[in-house]
Amino acid sequence: MKWASDVDEYAPDKVQKILVGNKSDEEDRRQVATEQGVKLAKAYGMDFFETSAFTNHNITETFTRLAEQVLAANKKDLDLLRMSLNDELNLTALEEEEGLSDRAPGDQHKGCWC
Repeated sequence: MKWASDVDEYAPDKVQKILVGNKSDEEDRRQVATEQGVKLAKAYGMDFFETSAFTNHNITETFTRLAEQVLAANKKDLDLLRMSLNDELNLTALEEEEGLSDRAPGDQHKGCWC
């Protein structure tokens, strides 16, 4: 599949992919069998969802799964960011508590390093 190899080649390392078959409500217009979709998705290491915008079938589930994958792929970065923010907040609180802040009293940017 050209598009799958293009995604692998040009997208960022942590990009997440899901194969989505649409118009599952129109069985007579089906171009790809469910089994083919499942097999193709498995071959490329993706989840597979059949959806219908008309009936709203699997729309929420598809986007929820993609969001879960994005969060999981970026969990380490998010955890590091969260720890860094906590360290900054703790340091600011300690400086304020001990009067070590170099800010003038009443500075409206309290707690901000800008």
